[in-house]
Amino acid sequence: MSRYVSFGVLLAVIAILCILFYKILAGFLVPLFLAALLVVIFRPLHAWVVERCKGREKIAALLTTLAILLVVLIPIAILTSLAVIEGKEAAESFNSGTVVPEIIKLRASLGLEVPEALQIHEIDDRFDDLREHWGSKDLELHQEIWFEIGGQGQYSEQLEKQLEKRYGSPLQLPPELESSWMTFTQEQEAAEVLRSELIKLVEADDQHPDILKKLSEYHEKIDETESAFTEFKDQLLGGRILANIKLLANPTEEDVAAYGESIVDFFRSKLLSFGEATTAFTFNLIFGAAIMIISLYFFLLDGPSMILTIQHLSPLDDEHESELVQEFGLVSRAVVVATLLSAVVQGMLAGIGYYFCGFDSVMLLMLITTAMALVPFFGAASVWIPASLYLFFIDNNVPAAIGLAIYGAAIISMADNVIKPFILHGQSNIHPLLALLSILGGIAALGPIGLLVGPMVVAFLQTLLKILHSELTSMENSSEEATE
Repeated sequence: MSRYVSFGVLLAVIAILCILFYKILAGFLVPLFLAALLVVIFRPLHAWVVERCKGREKIAALLTTLAILLVVLIPIAILTSLAVIEGKEAAESFNSGTVVPEIIKLRASLGLEVPEALQIHEIDDRFDDLREHWGSKDLELHQEIWFEIGGQGQYSEQLEKQLEKRYGSPLQLPPELESSWMTFTQEQEAAEVLRSELIKLVEADDQHPDILKKLSEYHEKIDETESAFTEFKDQLLGGRILANIKLLANPTEEDVAAYGESIVDFFRSKLLSFGEATTAFTFNLIFGAAIMIISLYFFLLDGPSMILTIQHLSPLDDEHESELVQEFGLVSRAVVVATLLSAVVQGMLAGIGYYFCGFDSVMLLMLITTAMALVPFFGAASVWIPASLYLFFIDNNVPAAIGLAIYGAAIISMADNVIKPFILHGQSNIHPLLALLSILGGIAALGPIGLLVGPMVVAFLQTLLKILHSELTSMENSSEEATE
């Protein structure tokens, strides 16, 4: 009994110390994980260096670490810095003066130009003004607003000029528009009559009991008038769906300026918050990189002995431990080497295409393409296809757009179908759908590092389930043999 108690206490102490150990090392798990991945990826290089150093492990580990720094980490830091600079310049150059001409070009190329769009927007705004001034004391102001909507005001005159230019006059509309136009004008007149009656009631007695009732009728008439104008507007622009598309494609200059200001303010706030946290971010980045480099050196130097020590302390069978270690190497090769190498190659090929097509932010586009190439099903096409559409519709550079589309389909995206099979040779056992979900879920749960951790967690779970199935099968066979 005392032995069982001692064993229980031992387990409790170990559990407590494991929790403390995790809290102590929680901040270093990502650098340690990346160091372990680099060891697996560059194991052949390290073996070659050890052979050239004639078995001097410390010198070989140091030389391999320096080689990894020169080949991987320093180029990544330089390219990322250039991409950040280009992104900052692109954000600073964004303003309504540069956006409005591009919107006009795109609208013309898609056939969404609407000459009367400005007047329709303004009349819609006047209805909003009516609602902002909703009380009985604002009836005099309503007179001016109704004048602009349906009298001889600026906006109604411009709308009628557009109708006259297209149909001859508002009184010569096609049959499908004439009814809605007449309904709109009649509702305006009825609303003006109610407004006049309200003014008389308020002037006679501002406490008259019929004022609230009449005001409610007037509000309903405003809604009916706006509904009639909306129906006319939809028919005029080709139906409700097409009307909404055309109106979205024809924003006023004030709308574009407001959108631009909101976007600029958003990025400005992000840059300010980033600037406030720059010191802490830089410190954490440098500290994490230092931990990763130190861990990389010691993993290269003492990796095999560390694995043996863990196997001796682990309660699992040596066969299962070897299977897990083998699976780590296999998944690292499948996920890291194949996926990252394919993404980097696609990003570099895309960068060449962006450069010859005349894009300014080549490094930024190349980095985005590389990142998107890591995600299954989306891939590099999610970047070069919008880039081709931009060249075609916005920049009006048809040859470059067609060339980039052909180059992207034949070279950039096809590189993924060449590199991965060449490296993997059927080593990846993760289903494509499960790979996509593991990557997206890994990013959502762990951030960018989830690109690598997500598929590995799935692969390890598959391996552990196989081990569990093997153990259960073995136990069942042993039980049957004992029974026999």
